[in-house]
Amino acid sequence: MRKITILCSMMLLSVGIVVAQQNEEGVPFNGLIQSHDGRGVKARIEVVGSDKLTYSDGKGRFGLTDISVDDTLRVVVKRRELLIPVAGYRSIAITLDESMAVRSSSESDELADIGYGYVKRREKIDFSSGISGERLRATGHSNIIDALLVCAPQLRMVNGELCLYGQGSINSSSAILILCDGQEINPRHINVADVESVEILKGANMYGFRGANGVVLITTKSAQSK
Repeated sequence: MRKITILCSMMLLSVGIVVAQQNEEGVPFNGLIQSHDGRGVKARIEVVGSDKLTYSDGKGRFGLTDISVDDTLRVVVKRRELLIPVAGYRSIAITLDESMAVRSSSESDELADIGYGYVKRREKIDFSSGISGERLRATGHSNIIDALLVCAPQLRMVNGELCLYGQGSINSSSAILILCDGQEINPRHINVADVESVEILKGANMYGFRGANGVVLITTKSAQSK
């Protein structure tokens, strides 16, 4: 009887852990983008109408979370933009033809069964959000800081500095590092009309001690086209 009780307790604990993990991380949505000859395709993948953003790796794999049945994916490959409806899929396998147009898209049980694998490697890597230049311009602000404050609620102004909630320390500046096309720049010199996209990173230690407060990565249209 004691063994049965212990076994039941362990099963309940396992279920609780899985449920907690799902509540914390959301529902995984895995994808695969391949060329007509089966090679992985590197691409930028956005969810239309949201800030969700990820990239496929060298094998064409990518992961997102909490994708709705009526969402549409915007896939950018070599400056070509493809719109692919999710169509209720739990995962998606995309094949491109020779001209980089969509040959087929379908649900894959194999990808769905991977669970959180691709999500942890892709969407969850330090990125807090991705914002398109189109959405920034839709705010009506010409000042990029004002536009970012509208689109990214995790940002705030503290003593005239752009900061992330919960970042920084009392004894030093908590200003977020702002890079435009890889170079540190005064945001006043950035024209919102020239912005292709913005990505916000939390605790980006790869940028040294300055990155500890977070980093705003701004990509302009001219840099994107290179």
